[in-house]
Amino acid sequence: MLFPYHRDRACQLVLVYARLVEPLETEYTRGYPPLSRIAPNRSTRWGILLGCALTIVVVGHLHFANITFDDAFISFRYAENLATGRGLVFNVGERVEGYSNFLWTVLFAVPVWLHVDRYELGLLVTAKVLGVLLSIGTLLIVTRTASLGRSPEQRTAPLAALYLASLAPFSIWGIGGLETPLVTLLIALAVHLHLCEDATLSAGRPRIAWSYVALLLAAITRPEPVVLIVPLAAARLAREYLCAGRARFKRALLELGLFALPYATFLAFRYGYYGQFVPNTYFAKLGGDESAVLRGSRYVAAASDHMNWLCLLVVCGSFILLARRLSYRLGVVLLLTALQIAVVLYEGGDWMPGCRLLVPSLPLIALLVSEAWRAIGLISRADLAPTGGAPSWLIRPEWLAAWQTAVRNSAKQRWNMLLGRGLRVTAYAALAMGCLASSVGSFDTIPMRAELSGLHGLQLSHSRYFGIARWMQHGLPGPGLLAIGEAGVIPYYTKLPILDLHGLMDPYVARLPGAMHRKYDGDYVFRRKPRYVFLLVRRAADGKLSSDHVYAQGLLEDPRFSERYGPLRDFGFAILYAEKSALNTQG
Repeated sequence: MLFPYHRDRACQLVLVYARLVEPLETEYTRGYPPLSRIAPNRSTRWGILLGCALTIVVVGHLHFANITFDDAFISFRYAENLATGRGLVFNVGERVEGYSNFLWTVLFAVPVWLHVDRYELGLLVTAKVLGVLLSIGTLLIVTRTASLGRSPEQRTAPLAALYLASLAPFSIWGIGGLETPLVTLLIALAVHLHLCEDATLSAGRPRIAWSYVALLLAAITRPEPVVLIVPLAAARLAREYLCAGRARFKRALLELGLFALPYATFLAFRYGYYGQFVPNTYFAKLGGDESAVLRGSRYVAAASDHMNWLCLLVVCGSFILLARRLSYRLGVVLLLTALQIAVVLYEGGDWMPGCRLLVPSLPLIALLVSEAWRAIGLISRADLAPTGGAPSWLIRPEWLAAWQTAVRNSAKQRWNMLLGRGLRVTAYAALAMGCLASSVGSFDTIPMRAELSGLHGLQLSHSRYFGIARWMQHGLPGPGLLAIGEAGVIPYYTKLPILDLHGLMDPYVARLPGAMHRKYDGDYVFRRKPRYVFLLVRRAADGKLSSDHVYAQGLLEDPRFSERYGPLRDFGFAILYAEKSALNTQG
């Protein structure tokens, strides 16, 4: 009498562990005594997995800690000028919005007021530490979002956190020194708050739309998130009208002011201070560039190939459809992800490694993976034997009827073995392998030498630009206008006024025709009469100089340049030129 019971009990345990942490009671576990006395505590397992995700994030950020992107120092210079009373400008007296991360830049005025910048790497270390904290915050928000509406006993494995933590772009841009971790956290927070507000609305307890505030902060951190207000506001207004009626709908319209009024004030400030409604970087990188969409499609396709997104989408979509788990939450996640990717297509992608512009979409993709993981645990016999018909061109009616009959008439014990121990374990394994392939492939988006890993030691100033900036602080014959394309580390430390040959801080260059970083007007450069010119160069076997940059190649080929300028210092991969009068003074 005892053996059949223990045999069934063993089968039940196998089913439970095959489902990992799937909490819902199914037709295969119903009627058995609770497992709380013999199974490991679910909260303990969940906490261990979340701890693993946090550990992976910290280790990943430490691995990429020595990588710093030059553009981070553009924000640092703006922040220093703001904090010291010179205004939110790059060159004193020139009001040009050469950054595209307003909130991030303004926030760094605080450590400047605290004199953190008196240390050579003070602001850089602050940015990296803050980025790590923001990444951890994003991980926790995504984990909480995946568990919305579920009690601690119903939570599934925190696969969203594990998948997000293992993606290389999430780590490198979390510690790269730019605004990416902040905007990623704010978008994830806006989605979380929106879903929380929708849940309370459905329960008849509507609350204030604080998701608009989170989205507002994201929109003034980066320009792209402003487009997300349209679907989120439309969805909330529709749900308010359907669930609460016209009176609540009017209040929901007023709540839009939480986003609209502050954002309109921000645009008014931008126009009043800089004279335009969009950053100057928009014109430098995109304005008038008809090839941007083509570049953007290549950018997204390359990211998808490396991270195997198409395969992962097919796997997730198949399980969600099979379990019939289509929901409002899933619709919001898919719509916002598609909209963010569409904006990246329009912008033409980015030249930096690690899929920077796609990183804010990673938490949403992680939520999609979590939904698929949960859907696997909800697949039932009824889902595999649908009552509806199918088009004859897709499957013959007699085949479908035979399948339905076989499934419905199968013995319960055989079905437990097939579905519980076979199909579900296979499905979990397929999804886990898809996530693993995506994580491993994500490292291919970042060309990095092994010796740069922060796990081998921190070398935050290993970039060659730091050495050049240190030399220029003491080796220049005097101050003067510096023409340069790499307007980050070198301008930040030398404090020289800059002629930005990439156009980020120069409205004239930004509005020239041509693609991003391929705009050049030699006459304009010589009219500005820079005292110093910094060019990245390549040397042929015969010693002839050339460059991959349009502005540098144009200057090297211009006879006026050799007449007026001579090399002041050769750094191998770059040459600092100076006016010949300055060279004579130094001599």
